[in-house]
Amino acid sequence: MNLLNIILISALVLTFLSILLLIVIIGLRIFTDRSIDHESSFRKRALPVIKGYLSGDASVDVTAAILRKDPDLALQLLMQEYDALGEAEKGKLHPLFSAFPTVKKEIDSLKSLLWQTRLHAAERLGYLGDDSALPALMTALRDDVVVVRFAAARSLCQLDCQEAVEPIIHSLDVPGEVSQRRVAEILVILGARAIEPILDILKTPSYNEASHSIAARVAGLLRAERAVSALQNLLTHQAPNVRLNAVRSLALIEDHSTTPSIASLSEDSSWEVRSSVMTALGRLHASDRIPLLLQGLSDPEWWVRHNAATSLIQLGDPGIKELRNAVDHHVDAYGRDVSRQILQQQGLLPVTSESHS
Repeated sequence: MNLLNIILISALVLTFLSILLLIVIIGLRIFTDRSIDHESSFRKRALPVIKGYLSGDASVDVTAAILRKDPDLALQLLMQEYDALGEAEKGKLHPLFSAFPTVKKEIDSLKSLLWQTRLHAAERLGYLGDDSALPALMTALRDDVVVVRFAAARSLCQLDCQEAVEPIIHSLDVPGEVSQRRVAEILVILGARAIEPILDILKTPSYNEASHSIAARVAGLLRAERAVSALQNLLTHQAPNVRLNAVRSLALIEDHSTTPSIASLSEDSSWEVRSSVMTALGRLHASDRIPLLLQGLSDPEWWVRHNAATSLIQLGDPGIKELRNAVDHHVDAYGRDVSRQILQQQGLLPVTSESHS
């Protein structure tokens, strides 16, 4: 075979492959456009029906009949509506979720080799409101993929599973501020039912740092007054993150009797703890701690100084007076600077004002 024939054959093959690729692209584009059109059309039909059901203008049977024309998309719409509703209205959608006999299918999907499939199943089971999914979701807390574990944890809390609190904390014992905050926000879904198991964790020294930190966060978010004593005990914990979250939560609970305990950490070795102490004193309106806040204005860390100045503002006239005085007379230049900055931000001092150091 001469070179010319080889070139011609190669050109024909490349042309064929190009045409085939073009056909595939066009086919995918047509399929995508049709899917988008279908989804848009279904949304336009389904959303008014769901709204009508919520307002009492449509029955469960009529609404469900329309939604069953595309169960997957219908469940997605119902989940979006559920999340947008207030707590008092969420229960109205439970009959609609129950109209979709998909619990077994979703439970089976938790065993899929595809983590995306397991994720979607874990997310949906929390909305379907069927307790038969609890064992499968508890197993999903051990999934290799952390986002699946998070989804399973959220669904367990949506299903009001109090027994899941400790397993959730264990399964999501992952480092990082954001991750621990997410775990706490998930557990708060349980409301008052989370308090008892959270108290058990707070009172048990054998739990690790992450568990105590998350439990402390939850206690604060739930304003759990019963946790005050346990949180105060954690103020002496060896881990800075635990002390930090104990201070934050005590401030959220706003038990003023805890002010001395919180103030005792004003010179903590961790600047994050010192910073949270300054913020807490402002939240607790601890006017008797003004000298300590003035001391915080000269802390080596900017955030500590900033939060000390902000808390002085929160104390009203006595704190503002001391902050004004600090602008000119504080012993530390950084303290004078941050005092001026916060007063200017609050419109309590002209921006052109300068230090007389």
